[in-house]
Amino acid sequence: MPPEPLAPAGSWSAAQSSAQYRAIAWLRWRIAINQFRRKGSTGDLVARLIIIPFAAVILIGPTIGSFFLSYTFSSHGHIEWIAFILWGAFFFCQFLNLQLGQPGTTFDPTQLIRFPLPVARYTAVRLFFGVLSPANIASVCIALAVAIGITAALPGLWLYAFLSAIVFAAANLLFNRMLFAWIDRWLSTRRAREIFTACIFIVALGSQWVNFTFNPAFNRHHHNHTAAEASNVAAAQANLDAAKHVYDKVWPWLSGFPPSLTTSALSNAQNAHALHALADILLCALYAVVFYMIFAWRTRIEYRGENLSDQANAVSKQPAVSTTRAASIAPTLASSPTVQPSRFSPLIGIFGKEFLIVRRNTGVFYGILAPLVLVVLFSFKMASRSHAPWLFPAAMAYALMGITPLFYNVFGLEGAGCQFYFMSPVRMRDVFLAKNLLNLSLATIDILLVYIVIAYVAAFPTLRMTIAGLLWAIAVLLLSMAIGNRRSITASKKVEAGRSASKQASPLSSLISFLLLIVAAGIGAGLYYLEIKFNTTLILIPALAIMAGAAWILYRSGLNSIDRYAFENREQLFAELCKQ
Repeated sequence: MPPEPLAPAGSWSAAQSSAQYRAIAWLRWRIAINQFRRKGSTGDLVARLIIIPFAAVILIGPTIGSFFLSYTFSSHGHIEWIAFILWGAFFFCQFLNLQLGQPGTTFDPTQLIRFPLPVARYTAVRLFFGVLSPANIASVCIALAVAIGITAALPGLWLYAFLSAIVFAAANLLFNRMLFAWIDRWLSTRRAREIFTACIFIVALGSQWVNFTFNPAFNRHHHNHTAAEASNVAAAQANLDAAKHVYDKVWPWLSGFPPSLTTSALSNAQNAHALHALADILLCALYAVVFYMIFAWRTRIEYRGENLSDQANAVSKQPAVSTTRAASIAPTLASSPTVQPSRFSPLIGIFGKEFLIVRRNTGVFYGILAPLVLVVLFSFKMASRSHAPWLFPAAMAYALMGITPLFYNVFGLEGAGCQFYFMSPVRMRDVFLAKNLLNLSLATIDILLVYIVIAYVAAFPTLRMTIAGLLWAIAVLLLSMAIGNRRSITASKKVEAGRSASKQASPLSSLISFLLLIVAAGIGAGLYYLEIKFNTTLILIPALAIMAGAAWILYRSGLNSIDRYAFENREQLFAELCKQ
C-alpha cells in the first residue's frame, strides 16, 4: 500500500489536526488507565466508587429541584422568577469548583507546547481539559432541567427554552474556565495566594453565616416563646427586611448579566416578542465569546513559555550579588565559629522548615479555620436552645476534619525535594517526628480555639467532659499519625500550592481520615450513652484512656520501624513526587 502523500511545506491538513486530538485523547486515557496498575491503585478506585453516590446527590438534588421550581414558576405565570434558579446555578457552579477544585489532569498539559501544536488547538485542548468537573456538569444539568420544566409547563416555548439554556450553560462553563485559568496565574505568588484564600474564606463562610442567620430551619422553635425568643424573632424579621432592601437595590444592576438575560429572553418569548428574545440570547452568547477570548488570551501567554512555579518566581526576584559584596562576605563566613550539632538539631531544623512550608500554604489555614468558623455559627444556635455537655467534644471532632488529612500526606509539599531526606545523615524517624509535631501543634491550636469558642458562646465545658474530649482527641490524632505516616510513603500525592486543582491527600487517604473520625466519634458517643443508661461516670474516661494508651503504643511502634519501611518503599514515593 503506497504511503500517503505529505502535505505541502507550510500547510497543515485537517486530518493531521484530527490525528493530534486523537493522540492527546488516547494519551490521557492510557495514563488514566495505567494509574490503576500501580501499587495502591485499587484502594483509590474503591474510595472513588464510595464517593460517587455523594457526588451524585450533589448533581441529582439541584437538578430535580430546578426542574420542579421552573415548572411551578412557569405554570403559575411567574417565569421571571427563573432568574433565581439561574443565578443560583451560576454561584453554585463557581462555589463548588472553588471548594472541590478543578479536576486534576493525568499529565501537565503545558508539556504539549514542545510539539507542533498551534496556539488555537492548544487553547481548545486546555479548554476541554478541565470542563468535566462535577460542578460544571451540575450546572449544565440544571440549565437543561430548567428548559425541560419550562417546556412541560409551556410547550410553546420549547425552542426558546432549550436555546437559551444551552447558551447560558456555555457562558457559565466558559466563565468558569476563564476564571480558573486566571486563578492559576494569581496563585503563582505567595502574596496572591494569601489574598485569594482570604477572599474565598470570607465568601464561603459569609454564605454559611447567611444560611445560619436567615434559614428558618435554624431559627425554628417548637416550644413556647419567651420574651427573649420573641426578641430574637423580631431581630430575625428585621434582618429579613434589611436583606430585602439590599435585594431591591442590587437586583436592577444584575439585569445585564447572563442569568438575567436568559430569564428576560424567556419572558419576551412568552409575551410573543421574538426579536427581543433573540437579542437577549445573542447578548448572552456574546458574554460566552468574551469569556472565551479572555481564556484564550491567558492560554496564549502560557503557550509562549510562561513559568508559574514558585522556583521561577523566586529566581526572577532574587537580587544579584556583586563580586565585591561577595568577597566582603566570604571572610566573615570563614571566621564565624562552628556550631556543634546537638541530638535534637535535625528535629528542630525540620520542624522549622515545616513551619515555613505550612505558613506559605494558605490552603492549610483555610482547612483549619473553615471548620472552626462553622463551629462558631453552629454553637451560637445550639447555645440558644440547650447547654449540652457533649457540645465541646462534638465541636472538636468537627474541627479536626480540617487537620487530620494533613497527616496522610506529609511529603506532599516537598515535591522532588523529598529525595534529600534519604541522602542526608538524618533518620527518617526524626523526619516524621518533626512533621507530626507540627501537625500536632496545629491540632492543639484548633482544639484550644474550639474550647475558647464553646466557653464564650455557651459555658465552660465541665472538667469531666474536657478530660474525655482531650483523651478522645489524643487517641484520634495518634491513630491518624500512625496510619498517615505509612500512607505518606506508599500513597503520597504531590501538592502544588500554585494550582487550584491540588488536593491535600489521595482519595483513599481522605476516605480513611474521614472514616477514622466517624468511627472514633461513634465510639465516644456510644460510651457516653452507656454512662447515661447505667447512671455512672466510670465508663467514658477509663475507656478513652485505654484507647489513647493503645494508640500511643501503636504510634510509637510504627515510628520505630518507619526507617526500614521508608527505605523499602522509597521508589514508590519518588515516582509520585518527582513526576512532572
